[in-house]
Amino acid sequence: MTPRLAFWDFSKAVYAQDGVQEACLALQADGLDVNLALWIVWTIVYGRDPRPAFGEAIDRSALWSARVVKPLRAARDHLKHPPDWAGGDNALSLRRKVLACELEAERLEQLALEGLSRSCPEHGRRELRPLALACLESYAARLGTAAPAAHFVQTVFDALENV
Repeated sequence: MTPRLAFWDFSKAVYAQDGVQEACLALQADGLDVNLALWIVWTIVYGRDPRPAFGEAIDRSALWSARVVKPLRAARDHLKHPPDWAGGDNALSLRRKVLACELEAERLEQLALEGLSRSCPEHGRRELRPLALACLESYAARLGTAAPAAHFVQTVFDALENV
């Protein structure tokens, strides 16, 4: 792995690796916030234990996602098949602008989460995957879902070997 990356840069680098997008979308389909899942891994990889800030991270992500990210995503998804009267090229142009806004909203969420990691204590562990898996399973349990956390952890940590 390269030297410490800012959370947003880390996420972009990891997301670009084979299989990561699919693993993220699988978590998202089960109701988990991908930014929060990536934050857990990022925090652990750089030597911090995210658990003390976990509640605050979940609260921040849930609120921001519900009020900003999900409405933008819904608008973007709706624009995949706009009504005829919206004009195909105009709707496509608008969809691109909404996507840019959605990405900026996710970047802002990641900045907020990155700030929380500063208050997290060092974990001193050599085996990072079990801690990441435990944190993701705890997050999924709080949401009452059995999200594919093990697959996500495996895929992301494998991807980190290429970052």
